[in-house]
Amino acid sequence: TFILTSCNDGDFDIASFEFEENVNVCGSYTLYRLSTDGQREALIVTLTAQQIRQDQEVVIPVSVSENGLYTVTDRVFDDAVTSDYFCATIPPVEPRVVKNWTGVSGLILVENRPVFDEDEETIVAWEHIIVLNDVVLESGDEKLIFNDTYLFGTFTSSPD
Repeated sequence: TFILTSCNDGDFDIASFEFEENVNVCGSYTLYRLSTDGQREALIVTLTAQQIRQDQEVVIPVSVSENGLYTVTDRVFDDAVTSDYFCATIPPVEPRVVKNWTGVSGLILVENRPVFDEDEETIVAWEHIIVLNDVVLESGDEKLIFNDTYLFGTFTSSPD
């Protein structure tokens, strides 16, 4: 669950938090989900190799920071956004960001689990489960607050 504390002047620049089920990955550590309403909103999480691992089945918590290695961002765009926006070395100028919510506190929890073949011995993939815990996002004086936990999503990676 999350709480939105802000004023809406009637424009479409408010976060909806209705995202496609799929977690998209650019590079190894930029994860994002697009909104179900025309892909005009994205929830973005950045991590490092310390969290997206293929060697243990433990939960790895990291603190959200505004400008550090572990970030959570919610962006609302003026038009549909695609993977080109997130995967480009220099993000394109279109679509334009009309609202940018930046994570200022909270935790990102990552659980890495091996996925075994039918023989239950051979690892065929790794499942990475990303959960946001008590994350607070800010945009100016407005705040989005994730009370308790929010399942960002799950994605798999091929074994090294």
